[in-house]
Amino acid sequence: MSLPPLSVPADPNPYRVTDRKLLYDSPWIRLREDRAEHRAGGRCLYAVCGFRRTACGVLALDAQDRVVLVGQWRYPLEAYTWELPEGGGEAHESPFESIRRELAEEAGLVAATWEPLAFFHTSNSSTDEETFLFLASDLGPSDGRHGPEDTEELTCRREPFEQCVARVLSGEITDSLTVVALLALKARRDGAAGVLDPVLAERFFQRPDRHPSAGRARWDNLEPS
Repeated sequence: MSLPPLSVPADPNPYRVTDRKLLYDSPWIRLREDRAEHRAGGRCLYAVCGFRRTACGVLALDAQDRVVLVGQWRYPLEAYTWELPEGGGEAHESPFESIRRELAEEAGLVAATWEPLAFFHTSNSSTDEETFLFLASDLGPSDGRHGPEDTEELTCRREPFEQCVARVLSGEITDSLTVVALLALKARRDGAAGVLDPVLAERFFQRPDRHPSAGRARWDNLEPS
């Protein structure tokens, strides 16, 4: 079912930027500070975090409808979490190329059947990160050429799909990519009829520089506007 787009105001951007300053830059993230004036009269200081890599995840299902989960210690949280195979795609890779590699590295698996599942922004109040989630099935062992990085210590397990959904609703599984992927597939199975826009679906198989968002493109021009 195709729905009409939600309306957008004629003049949606209420900010006039007076200054932009780059504070930090690394191969993974960059941070800047913007000073802006709101048309309602207020002034604000806005910190923006930019992600250089594309967030990708895969809900991989085996023939018994079990989800492939990866357990690892998440440094910022200081907690151990269970989540889908996921990672950051390089600029020269499409999300599809990135997540195929991650599935092999983190779970030692390949999949014969792939399809786009969901697209979202992980935290749009402070970052420009874009996330591409895939559904994969017809699993088999990888060729062993890819493995975890030397800064990773991973554990793999398979959990029935409905149990994974229950763990999301109980608050046990909290990783955002995993939560969105599981609930998206649950909604689809329960009859939700949403379909990804064909242009958006193509982006799952294209390099990021083929479709830079306005927010991500901003890093190439930090002049006030």
